[in-house]
Amino acid sequence: MLVSEGISIRNDYGYEIIGRLRDRILLFRDKYDEFEVQAFDSQMRLSWTREIDDLQQRGVQILSVISGKNDFSIIHKVRRRSRVVLRAHKYDPGANLIDSMVIKDYGERIFNPPALDVVRSEDKNCFVVFNSTERNKLELTCIKLDKMQVLWDKTVTMEDDFYDSNMKAMALSNAGEFFVISEKNNRRSKIEEHEYMVLGITASGDHLTQVPLPEFLTRDARFTYDNQHHRLVAAGLYSDKNRDRANGVFFLKMDAGGTAAVSYEPFDDKFISVLKRKDVEDDTKGISDAEVKQLILRQDGGVLLVAERHHEIQRGTSAGRGFWREGLRMIVDFYYDDLFVIAIEPTGQTQWKTVLHKKQYSQDDEGTFSSFFLLRNTDRLRFLFNDEIKYENTCSEYIISPLGDFDRNSLINTVGQNMRLRFRDALQISSAECIVPSEFRNKLKLVLLRF
Repeated sequence: MLVSEGISIRNDYGYEIIGRLRDRILLFRDKYDEFEVQAFDSQMRLSWTREIDDLQQRGVQILSVISGKNDFSIIHKVRRRSRVVLRAHKYDPGANLIDSMVIKDYGERIFNPPALDVVRSEDKNCFVVFNSTERNKLELTCIKLDKMQVLWDKTVTMEDDFYDSNMKAMALSNAGEFFVISEKNNRRSKIEEHEYMVLGITASGDHLTQVPLPEFLTRDARFTYDNQHHRLVAAGLYSDKNRDRANGVFFLKMDAGGTAAVSYEPFDDKFISVLKRKDVEDDTKGISDAEVKQLILRQDGGVLLVAERHHEIQRGTSAGRGFWREGLRMIVDFYYDDLFVIAIEPTGQTQWKTVLHKKQYSQDDEGTFSSFFLLRNTDRLRFLFNDEIKYENTCSEYIISPLGDFDRNSLINTVGQNMRLRFRDALQISSAECIVPSEFRNKLKLVLLRF
């Protein structure tokens, strides 16, 4: 473990770890009206700080900082009065500007300014900027970063039922194929009409695919694009009756022609017994508070589904004299508990299931220091997390083999080190290294973990 010196972030709007370029680890800092990049050497000592002069202007909002092999790009929008322009600037490892482009000029929109967000591909070279301000309409722009080229720019008008059914996910391939996924009739009274609607958008045209799901309700799911097998993949948790509780896992794959295959499998009593730490026979209640956090693609076309049990409780307390309304303050408790990992074969059958016990509780912190980070080694997976959410604690890891076997190890003791690790915001920079930000009393430290 290597730890940098503390950096004051009291007045910062935000920061983002860019990653390692050449022999330096770069950190981007957003200070409202000024921006800078800091570089750290292999021992996490600060090497240099450089201001990004071409962004030194008001009305700039950073959308994304994307790292490439030998450069990094900053996607941002510039607002001048009522006019919004989307731009991309590319920088070398020394934070020198090497290329820039205007991606799109949204013109003057006084009453309906664009609200922009970014979806990135697996290789981070392709991304889509979308504007969803207007009802039933999506403005989409797809860009290739290595060529600084706009692949396509479209405005897609959607039907009312597609929009009203709530968009569930978006996915982007490395080649620029974009998918918007919506769900319809996800309730018990209309389960026969339950379906996913997948809108595929490419430079050549758009197509809508309906995937019927009449056998179950969905509790939670995640979509991604499998670039190796050229298909859209989804996996998630399904419910038989009550959407608040998961009764099993499902797997969906859709090829380029729009042909979809769906399979599902219920949880067995042994798995639920291990998760709940008590004997369960013929369990029909299922698993509550479970959320799909990640999908990990396998080489054979299957996936690993990573889920976490998470819930929040809001309660009131008197913050003044008596219990008057103006003295009432809402307190939010955050619970991030057990993880479970399910390996799903390309056929949709479950190969193995593993439960990783943990218990994290925090209050009024948005769960910043809770949850976990997944480090992918060549032959195993490492789940890194804080044992407890407090100023001095221990950090642990679960190591999972390809067959689902696991070990739990203690990693770090932060007593007396003035560190609070934000594992959920860590960044993997090699097969055996990751950078974890630590925030303690308005001081940021970068922690390099090398395995």
